[in-house]
Amino acid sequence: MSHVFTSQVLADVATNSEEAPETTLDTLVIRSDAYRTTATKTALDPEKTPMSYSRIEQETLQQRQADSVASALRYEPGVSSESRGTVGIFDEYTLRGFKNYSNFYDGMRLPYDGTWNLMPQVDAYATEAVEVLKGPASSLYGYNEPGGMVNQIAKTPKNTPENEIRLRAGTNNLKEIAIDSTGPINDSTNYRMVALAREKDGQMQTTEEKRVLLNPSIEYKPSNNISVLANLYYQDDPHQVPSTPLPSVGTVYKASYGKLNADAYAGDKWNDFSKKVFMPSETINWKINDLLTFKHTLRYTDADAQQKNTYHQGFSEGSDSKLIRTAYTTDEKMTNWATDNQLAYNLITDNTSHNLLLGVDYQKTDSTAKYAHAMYNGVPIIDLSDADYDLFSKTALSLTGYQQTDDIEQSQFGVYLQDEMQWNKLTVVAGLRHDDYKSTTKTTATGSDAKTTVNEANQTSGRLSALYQLDNGFAPYVSYAQSFQPLLGVNYITGEAFKPTTANQIEVGIKYNSPDKATKATLSAYDITRKNDKVTAIDWTKQTQTGETTSKGFEISADHRFNDWLNVGVGYGYVDAEITKDEFNPQLVGNTPQQIAKHNATLWASMKPNAKTAVQVGVRHIAGMQIDRENSDTLPSVTLVDLAGSYQINPTFDVGLTVSNLFDKTYVGSCYDRNNCWMGAERQASVSLTAKF
Repeated sequence: MSHVFTSQVLADVATNSEEAPETTLDTLVIRSDAYRTTATKTALDPEKTPMSYSRIEQETLQQRQADSVASALRYEPGVSSESRGTVGIFDEYTLRGFKNYSNFYDGMRLPYDGTWNLMPQVDAYATEAVEVLKGPASSLYGYNEPGGMVNQIAKTPKNTPENEIRLRAGTNNLKEIAIDSTGPINDSTNYRMVALAREKDGQMQTTEEKRVLLNPSIEYKPSNNISVLANLYYQDDPHQVPSTPLPSVGTVYKASYGKLNADAYAGDKWNDFSKKVFMPSETINWKINDLLTFKHTLRYTDADAQQKNTYHQGFSEGSDSKLIRTAYTTDEKMTNWATDNQLAYNLITDNTSHNLLLGVDYQKTDSTAKYAHAMYNGVPIIDLSDADYDLFSKTALSLTGYQQTDDIEQSQFGVYLQDEMQWNKLTVVAGLRHDDYKSTTKTTATGSDAKTTVNEANQTSGRLSALYQLDNGFAPYVSYAQSFQPLLGVNYITGEAFKPTTANQIEVGIKYNSPDKATKATLSAYDITRKNDKVTAIDWTKQTQTGETTSKGFEISADHRFNDWLNVGVGYGYVDAEITKDEFNPQLVGNTPQQIAKHNATLWASMKPNAKTAVQVGVRHIAGMQIDRENSDTLPSVTLVDLAGSYQINPTFDVGLTVSNLFDKTYVGSCYDRNNCWMGAERQASVSLTAKF
């Protein structure tokens, strides 16, 4: 079983620790002409890419038991993932100190209205790889958080027959069957079918997770110069685990009854979350001639989600175990059209090669969210020291205390131009993009008149990066990049709609690739400033837009193949994020935002003692996360160990074992404040039987 250390140093491909160096290089070469990296939307070699970019291959995802994007990012330097390790309804992580919820799928954003809970997810099994681009990316992708972006690459048809059937079982009553079949239909048409059914108990008591996905695709190639790909992604999640926080007393701090277990829950059997996603798409790649290529993608998304959930407002007087709770429901629907069209032209002028990229993209999202809140009327108190999770069935629960409906229309139109220049050993990437964004929100709510809020952004973003390859294998680089992110709502002081946040990053780094290709390493340092942050008064009644946040840090990653059977990768990320302006809360200036780990260090060792056996061991250390924005305390650090192994029974069958959090450490993944904390992911173990033929 092969292994890749998934830091930005291995941006290009998975590395086979047991294979010869030449095979490592070949992985990128054998990609189809249509393949373009997330970093540049071109086929630029990652070793020549003047920015932080990494790629996590499907095999590594399986070794690390990564079923979601958040779990796939566990070994990425500078990333805080799984801060809500018990929650499955969205992928949440911070990149270089900035929160991110929205993933990309095959280079286009998965739609999200920016306010509610409906966020389409693509299962990790249906992706060929997960690519991570760190730093601002608005010059190619439009609005985005300044820490970076995550792009899931879909599995596509192949022209050689490959079939896989995987059975998996594990802790929390995990049961799963997955199928991946691909091959030719005829000389010009290939197919692929990916399917999965999974069910298991959630980590929190009485919760459960179920998923069914179907992902058929077909590719038609009438000639070597043109291909048409049709892809359908359908996912039904009848049960997911919503975000139901716990107080810090009993989790971070000892209560009168002691500390809660990792499966503690402040909800009820009544709580639930369901979601469906339907996404058909088509992609055309056309090689017009040796110099000019065209790529077109069109995707439609239809999604809906229903939620029943609770949250709490602290303990009842005189108690440290009895939580005062309220309950709410959400009913959300969303449709989205998105298209991206790229024209690439190659030319040479004065001994400099240019890869010019001109792109036009557009997306339109219509969403509706209905919210019903009990306002503490008739919601049972829960005693965490002796929890009863079936209290709601004994109470007539009224959800008419407060009701709200939001109808949201969003559109974005972007035009971008990029010049990728190479002269001898120097690579320069220069890009510029202009976006027109508009969001209209119509709100009707209990006790208020209907209102309409319009937020717009007309923004130009750029990027300029350069890398020089030295003869000794080192390649220093420097990059300047910009980003913006629309904000919904109205400025309390001016009465005007919020402007988008804007950010700038300066990054310097150096990459190393040894002559024998056995060692790869990257060192990068960055300085990001985000302006126009929304700031909120302590009583949550006032908001304005005078905030500013900075994030400075560095990332180190290295991978070394010692011999044919041992490969070791290490990584370390340091994030110094700081609130530098806050008009309503000047006491917060200088503090670190919550849910950001200051330190994360990783080690991943891959061993292949013989031709049939492979073993991987990983260690993760996370430290320096604040409990709240006041920085009143720091969460305890945690070190986690992961284990994976496989044995090939014969050319068709192999068995596998994966264990995350091997020693079953109970820890707090993050806190938003002292009332809202989430436990970290408990030990999860699974065994698999895979047939490949």
